[in-house]
Amino acid sequence: MTTKLAIFAYDGCLSTSVTGPTDVFHIANIHQRVRKEDPGSPLFSWKIYSPDGKPVNTSTGITIAVDGRYEQAGNPDICLIPGIDHAFGYEVTQKTEEMRGLLGKLIKTHHANGAAIASNCSGSFLLADTGLLDGFEATTSWWLAHHFTHSFPKVHLRLEKMVTEDNNVFCSGAVTAYMHLCIRLIEKFAGPNIAKCCAKTVMLQNKECTQAPYIPVPHHFKQQDELVKNAVSWMLENLDQEFHLDSLASQLAVSPRTFIRRFNQATGKPPKQYFQKLRIDEAKRLLESTALSVDDITEKVGYVDVSSFRRLFKREVALSPTEYRKRFAR
Repeated sequence: MTTKLAIFAYDGCLSTSVTGPTDVFHIANIHQRVRKEDPGSPLFSWKIYSPDGKPVNTSTGITIAVDGRYEQAGNPDICLIPGIDHAFGYEVTQKTEEMRGLLGKLIKTHHANGAAIASNCSGSFLLADTGLLDGFEATTSWWLAHHFTHSFPKVHLRLEKMVTEDNNVFCSGAVTAYMHLCIRLIEKFAGPNIAKCCAKTVMLQNKECTQAPYIPVPHHFKQQDELVKNAVSWMLENLDQEFHLDSLASQLAVSPRTFIRRFNQATGKPPKQYFQKLRIDEAKRLLESTALSVDDITEKVGYVDVSSFRRLFKREVALSPTEYRKRFAR
């Protein structure tokens, strides 16, 4: 039986979020043909829809022909929402509000009818806006975390994940994560063997399905606080020093309890945990831009035991320091 895919495109969407998935699902169909002399119906079919049935102008100016209006999609098995083109986070929230009346009710109706709902990149904002993700896990482009959590506080954002699946709603991370999303959907609807073949064909290392290596310490705070700003400045200047909460609180002329409370409110993290992440960020920078040994970098970011630092780095970044350097060194 053929799994039917409906892609709900719109002006300004990312072109790869539309054309990329169709290529991956086409590869799945090819593998089915190769594995069987008489393949019968293809594994997947797809149609592209726009709000008014007219061609869509994507973010790069490429015009994509469509098969009809949104409401003509029928009863697809999978609904795919492309990512929103943006330079700034507020543009994503604005587009989400603009699309609410066009997509919101439609997405919820298809979900209620049993369709899997999927999004790529910033398209997760359009899914979260429907309320379908309230109380469930989601992911999105790592640089949009601040805007996402501010707009949808009821959603459990798992930024480190490349793909999330919860409540029959799938989200994927930044741009090219659509490939991981498609492999996950192929596995769900066509089985693990076809999915593995497709992953090999597109040279996708599915075991490293995480955005963790790319995520820096967030620069956006939940609220502005001069005390927290001064604390972070001290941290950045003293990454190689021991962190003593009581001492830093005293320098800032507040009690440790007040310091922890205000720091948590502003950053979403305890001071010591934030300091640790700043150290990891600096280690990443040194691994990318210098030839310093891991031992030297360990010392520069304030750790004494190299083995402990390696374990911490692997836990936070999902790669060892050596693996990170091989992948990202300039």
